[in-house]
Amino acid sequence: MKIIIHKNKFEDRDYLVCLPASYLHDDKRYPVVYVQDGDRLLPVLEAMVDSANGTIEEHGREHIIVGVIPRNRLDDYTPWPAPALTAGVPAFGGLGEQYLDFLANDFKPYIDDVYRTLPDPVNTCILGVSLGGLISLYAIYKQACFGRAVSISGSLWYPSLIDFMQNHAPCSTASRVLLLSGRREGSCEPPPLRHSVQCVQRAQLVLEQQLFERDIPLIWDDGDHMDNLHLRLKKALQWIGEVN
Repeated sequence: MKIIIHKNKFEDRDYLVCLPASYLHDDKRYPVVYVQDGDRLLPVLEAMVDSANGTIEEHGREHIIVGVIPRNRLDDYTPWPAPALTAGVPAFGGLGEQYLDFLANDFKPYIDDVYRTLPDPVNTCILGVSLGGLISLYAIYKQACFGRAVSISGSLWYPSLIDFMQNHAPCSTASRVLLLSGRREGSCEPPPLRHSVQCVQRAQLVLEQQLFERDIPLIWDDGDHMDNLHLRLKKALQWIGEVN
């Protein structure tokens, strides 16, 4: 199956759009997945969607995939400032709330206007890996337009994140969340990275309580932080295609 890729710029931010092949041959509207680190992840997703295996279409409806390219991921993908983990590395800027405001109130309306989307929350998913997974989870607490979130190897060890989740409610109790992680995440790292596995488990429990005992899938593999990315993305696409 062939797909169509558009690369463009909106308000000085670069983005990529992956359209299903059927987009040019009908007038129907499509659900949307907003992918963080779009310049890094969209080529992987493109290959998967364009192959016979692991496609969203294989498991459900076709989607438009929008790859958002960050200006500075240490700023855009962190909810509040935090010190650098190691010397010589920039601190976390904590501009995630402003970034999500841009996504929800500027960029998404633009995408909805340019492309034939299904704009409601149940048809709008946000997905990311590592810090992108952190901001994708944070999004359901800040912007009601994102009714679905996928956090792959999310940096849920981020200082005060679990406390924030425990003391704030998602924008909608109808939100659906998928967590994917490796059992060896952070095992050879100093704190707080060493606590990655426990933080993912705690996040799952908090979400299940907040979403009225709704099942929050947590899919494990035996890898470390960025291991098995292709497989994790494939499982994420399968869930997105099937989730109601």
